Amino acid sequence: MLITLHAILIPLFLFEIRIGLQDTYLGLILPYIAIGLPFAIYLGTEFIKGIPDAIIDSAKIDGASYLQVFLKIILPISKPIIVTLTILSVLGAWNEFLLAFILTSLKRSLPVGIYMFSGPLAIEYGLQFAALVIGLAPVLLFYALFSKQITRGLTVGAIKG
Repeated sequence: MLITLHAILIPLFLFEIRIGLQDTYLGLILPYIAIGLPFAIYLGTEFIKGIPDAIIDSAKIDGASYLQVFLKIILPISKPIIVTLTILSVLGAWNEFLLAFILTSLKRSLPVGIYMFSGPLAIEYGLQFAALVIGLAPVLLFYALFSKQITRGLTVGAIKG
């Protein structure tokens, strides 16, 4: 990311107030998409560049249109990178604190909700750690189910043969 989140936070907050997206799910989802999109585009294009031209050319010779080449050749081959980008985006949004803390006041995300157990005079450690364990369970389950896809998707273009 060329510009840090801290640099765009105040203009983003004022923009969301002006267009009426403050404290809405859409107002929180759109910045996540805008932040994650450059990484997804870069990783996706690098993956697709690695697909051999012979596969695409053979599909064209067989009479496939551009749409058919994309849907029947490129998209199935790109499944690992699509899964990896989805997993990384979900985990990034799940763990994000700053945007959810600043842009929402009623609809809180999990990290902000856990932070609310900290008061100005005392911290409820028991409640905070219980909430952390409950919040960590989906992430651990998610990682346990998709760890192979994460590793395969991130390393698929690392070695050129």
